[in-house]
Formats: sequence, structure tokens, C-alpha cells
Amino acid sequence: MTGPSFLLLISRDNLLGAEAAPNASKVFRLLARLTRSGVHLLLTAPEPDHWFPTRGRVDQALQDQGRLSVRIHEAGGDLDGVYYVPRSLFTQDHNREQALRDILTRYGTPQGEVLLISASAPFLKAAERLGIETRELGEDNAGSEQLEALLTELMDT
Repeated sequence: MTGPSFLLLISRDNLLGAEAAPNASKVFRLLARLTRSGVHLLLTAPEPDHWFPTRGRVDQALQDQGRLSVRIHEAGGDLDGVYYVPRSLFTQDHNREQALRDILTRYGTPQGEVLLISASAPFLKAAERLGIETRELGEDNAGSEQLEALLTELMDT
């Protein structure tokens, strides 16, 4: 399933949850191994309601992004980045699909070479409508264990 153009999309919030779990080190080591094997890793997150100026104050979303990037780097891997999906009360389904289309275009990756891992049912449904493979995670500690199992499975394929 994984190959040179394979793109792994993971919800940033799920990875933040995994960061505090007992198996965090293993999750980050697995992510690092995947990226060393050529898998592109991109996190997805809802766009914050407000971006705070970075002068004299660092935005929480950017702090989280930086911390996750450091954890992956310390484990020997690379994070391509975080894609912030625009939020809108009336067009959120459209925004999710458009964000996924944009990601596919930016990476030049066909739908069959992408896996989205998330706890967000609406985001997973948007991906499925576009032909992207998905895996649903729980939002608690079990989600971290599920993530570890999925990443292990990816390493074996």
C-alpha cells in the first residue's frame, strides 16, 4: 500500500492526543520510520477561529504544530506540514472536500495512494466521497492504541 508517492494524512488533534498517551514514543517512532521509507506525512486541522499575532506571543496552533514536528524529527522522521482546513458554518462539507482536492493536487498524488486517519466522521466521509481510503480513530486513549496498530500495519505493507 505504501510507495514513493504515498501520502498519509492524520488529524493533528488525534496526534496531539497520542502525544500524551503511554505509547507516544512508539507512535512517533513508527511515523518516523514511515517517513524515512518515503511516505509523505501531512497533518490536518481545522483552521483556528483567530490567529494571534506572533509578536510577543505565539499562537497555540503554531506551538502545537512545532512541538509535533520536533517529536517526529527527534524520532528520525519528517513532517511535511499541517494543512489548516477553512471553517464555515454553511459550507463546511464543501471546505473539507476542497481541502482534500487541494492536498491531492499539491502532492500530485492519486486518491489510491492516500490514507486519511481521523476521528472526524464528516472529514472521513468527505474523503470517502473522493475515493480516498480512510481509517476512523477514537478520540481517547483507545484512539492512540488504534493509531499505533494502523501505523504498524502500514509498516508491514
